[in-house]
Parts: sequence; C-alpha cells; structure tokens
Amino acid sequence: MAITMNRRELMRGMISGAVSLALAPAVFGSYGPSPGVAQLSSNENPYGPSPKALKAAAEALEKGAYYPGAIARDVMQVIAQRNDVSTDNLFLCSGSNEGLQAAYVAYGKQGKVLMPDLTYSVHLGYTNRMGVELAHAPMNEDMSIDLDALAAAVDDSISMVYVCNPNNPTGMTLDGDQLRDFCRSVSKKAVVVIDEAYNELTDDPEYTSMIDLVRDGENVLVLKTFSKIFGMAGLRVGYGIGHPDIKNLVGGTVMAWNNVVGLAAAHASYTDDEFIAFSRAKILEGRQMVLNTFRRNGIEPLPSQTNFVYADIGRDATEFQKKMAEHKVIIRRAYEPYTTWSRVSMGKLEDLERFDEVFTEVYQNA
Repeated sequence: MAITMNRRELMRGMISGAVSLALAPAVFGSYGPSPGVAQLSSNENPYGPSPKALKAAAEALEKGAYYPGAIARDVMQVIAQRNDVSTDNLFLCSGSNEGLQAAYVAYGKQGKVLMPDLTYSVHLGYTNRMGVELAHAPMNEDMSIDLDALAAAVDDSISMVYVCNPNNPTGMTLDGDQLRDFCRSVSKKAVVVIDEAYNELTDDPEYTSMIDLVRDGENVLVLKTFSKIFGMAGLRVGYGIGHPDIKNLVGGTVMAWNNVVGLAAAHASYTDDEFIAFSRAKILEGRQMVLNTFRRNGIEPLPSQTNFVYADIGRDATEFQKKMAEHKVIIRRAYEPYTTWSRVSMGKLEDLERFDEVFTEVYQNA
C-alpha cells in the first residue's frame, strides 16, 4: 500500500526528529554534554525547555523563513502583564547577557561602570573591547556584596552601578529591603542595573526582585533571562525592565534580533507555572545534594539561592577541575584571585550522584 505524506506532515516529522536529537546529547554530543559527561560548570538547567516550549518552538520552526513579527509583541505583553508594567518599560535581547553588554556600552559612554570585585563577568571581554572603563568595590569578609562599599565608591565619574542578585559565582542573595534602600539612594547619582538571572530560585523571589522600583519610576534597570529557571540557555532570550528612558537607551544599543523559535518557546513557557514549579523543585533538590557532598567532605559552602554552589576547597580549584574532568565530571575553574574556590552547577540528579562519588574520590585521594 502506498504511503502519502504532505509537506506539512513531512516538516513536522523532520522537526520532531530534530527536537529528539537535541534532547539526546548523550547519543550525539552535538548539543549539550558529550556522551557520559556530567556538565556542572555553566549554570544551565537540564530540565528545560518545558514541553509547552518545545511544542511552540517546533511550530515556530515551520515558519522560520520569516523574521519574528507579532510574537515579539506577544512575549512583551505577557511579561508586562505578569510584572504589572507597561510594554513601554520592556526590551528584548539575546539572553540577559546581551542586555548587560548593551547597558555597559550605553552608560560606559557617559562614565565608569562600578561593580563588586567578585561577580558575573562573562560580558566584560566585549565591553572592554568597546572601551568601557570599570571601577571595583571590595566584597565583605563573608563574600557577600558590600553595598556600603559600592555606595561609597559612587562619585561623579560613575555612570552605572552593576549588582547581580543573587550574585554569581557566590550564589548569595542580598536582603531585598537593604538593596531597595541602596537603589533608591545610589540611583540619584547613577543608574543601577540589577541582574536577576537567578531570582526565581531565591527563597522569596518577589521580595528579592527590584521590579517594584521600576514601577515606582526609580533610575533602575532589571535584567532577566529565560536561560535558568526556564531551561532555555541555548535559545537565547532575555529582557530588560526599566523606565522608558532607560529602556530606549539600552534597548536601542542591543545589537541582535531575537529568533522566532526562542520567542515562541519563551511565550509558551513564561506562564507555564507547572513546569516552573517542577524545574525549581529539581534544582533545589540538586542543590541540597551538592551542599551535602561538600559538607560530608568537611567543607562548608557559601549559602546559595541559585542553581550553583560555591565553596573553598582549600586547594587550587583549576587543578582540581582538571582532575574532575579526567572522570568526565566538569565543574567551573577558579575565579581569579579566589584560586581555592570552586563553583558547581546543578545537573540532573543522576549527574549529581556521580559528582558526589567523583568529588569524594578526587578530594580524598589528591
């Protein structure tokens, strides 16, 4: 019997196969970890994207011949509604990292950008090449961000202050009200950019988020991403929320266009509360496993409210990373100058069980 298939059915079959391949990195190794590797180094969420996001992405891929249209507006509308802001407060970007680069470049033309000594820094290579001048403030002794030191460093030369909350790589979260007071005070002198990539994983996301300051008209920009709780790091969707003047300046500096597949997935997953709760629960379970591994080996890690844990292992963390990699467990190398501190990201629970075994063996026998 002859079998017929129309173009749409054929396309859907191809898309389904592509999605299946993307979800099977252990076989092909083209997307995500290579076979047999536990990747615990980049703060990814291996439990996403959500089923709804995958379905929407597959449908959007059929229309990949066209530039994104109304879907960008739809994404901004659903974000605006959930955060009680206007779409005039929003811009989209290719992950929050691009929003950060745009903010650094936009405000770097007006003065220096002030940041803590130890914080997220992947975007700095680009901003340095763009001629942005940086200033730094010391950390507290407990490795938390010193808001008083940041405030004291703000003078007429500073145009922007960057705060990552929760902070990367420490995983520590600033008290919400203390950060609000800081923002209200400092933002009179310079715009304050709050990086909330991990906010959905804090004990009280609404309390630790500074979006209410945007609603109050403060000189604050909040950057968010779909890379963490939504598990869409490879789809590159982020957004900024700020006063329209800030939105126009930073959003106008964003260089890339969002892709229709990422936007479709973002729109489908943003209100998928069932998946968000599942994702959060898995991450928190994994985080406790990593905390337990450190503590069983006599190491007390920093308190984390993210999908990674940071600990002083008392030896060269980069050399330790290499020894772990020999066992196909990949963790983060040292952040200079904190050469004995190691950061471990969450993976699937079976990966973290392997981490426990390998870490204990390498740590005890090194």
